[in-house]
Amino acid sequence: MPILEARNVSFGYGHGTPFEKQAVVDVSLSVEKGECVSVIGHTGSGKSTLMQLLNGLLKPETGSVLLDSEDINKNRKTCAAAKFRVGLCFQYPEYQLFGETCEKDIAFGPKNMGLPAEEIRQRVAFASKIVGLEEEKLSESPFDLSGGQKRRCAIAGVIAMQPEVLILDEPTAGLDPAGRSSVLQMIGSYREQTGAAVIIVTHSMEIACEISDRVFVLNHGELAYSGTPREIFSHSAELLEMGLDVPVFTKTVLELRKRGYGLPDVYSRAEAVSSILTLLKGGKEA
Repeated sequence: MPILEARNVSFGYGHGTPFEKQAVVDVSLSVEKGECVSVIGHTGSGKSTLMQLLNGLLKPETGSVLLDSEDINKNRKTCAAAKFRVGLCFQYPEYQLFGETCEKDIAFGPKNMGLPAEEIRQRVAFASKIVGLEEEKLSESPFDLSGGQKRRCAIAGVIAMQPEVLILDEPTAGLDPAGRSSVLQMIGSYREQTGAAVIIVTHSMEIACEISDRVFVLNHGELAYSGTPREIFSHSAELLEMGLDVPVFTKTVLELRKRGYGLPDVYSRAEAVSSILTLLKGGKEA
């Protein structure tokens, strides 16, 4: 049974004005407990709007969002509960830090949940450990941290609520390769230790295929493709036409095919390297 499901969800902005835009169009998808899925799409494809619908920050104009088979917008109580059970971390979350200390910032969500002080303390410690934020940093102002530490602190504030579904909107945006790897590791650690489902919003097909059980592709507000990374990779040419950034090894294989070399479909960097090495050793063209 899916823990989170969107059924024929649609949402638009600026109705009745020259700026009217339908951001999400009749989208249906589901996420299983403990699953990691990625949502990819070009800028303006509706990814961020869809995430806010799944979290209850926005209410769909048509369709419904179900959490454990219950409509999150059934009443104010279910909508409020969904915001804690489906944690949403926005793009560049470090810009949303506001606490006097890192500890107070991370504790903000659990306090709003009405938890006792000792449990809040335990959750702050747990979240800090997950993201690799040293204990001595908790008493410091978040504004005195480095850029990477600020992002860790901001993500810890969402993790401290221990959501059953963790949504991260472009969590690696603006990070170097080492920072990207660190963020992906902390996301994997949270999933492993809690069994939570994780939804990653990203432009990068490489990230999506590296960590995901399934991938959803949005194009102009509509669900264009869904499936395993291997299934999505079979549409690499179409993804490029949508303006998506497919992995370098995929672009390389596609270019070699255009030049007449007979390479099979590949779905990982290792498969691409193996196929190209075989081609070089054999020196054969299609």
